[in-house]
Amino acid sequence: MRWIDDVKNALVELGGEAHLSQIYEIVEKNRSKRGDTMGKLKSWVRNTLQQNSREKGKNIFKSVYPVEMRKGIWRLL
Repeated sequence: MRWIDDVKNALVELGGEAHLSQIYEIVEKNRSKRGDTMGKLKSWVRNTLQQNSREKGKNIFKSVYPVEMRKGIWRLL
C-alpha cells in the first residue's frame, strides 16, 4: 500500500481531521499489522501530507492552520 493511502485511511479512521501525532500512531499501527517496514515513518507521513495538500495544488489534504504555524492539524478534503 502507498503512503498516501495509509495517510488517507488514518484520517478517515480519525474522523477526517487529526493532529499529526494521531496520524503517525494510526499509520504505524496499520503498517505494522501488514508487516510493512516503518523506515522514517514520521518523515514519510509529513512529506505525504505536504506534497498532496491544497497548498501544493492538490486537493487531498489541508493543513487546518497555515503550515508555518506548525500546529500539526490536518484535514482530509
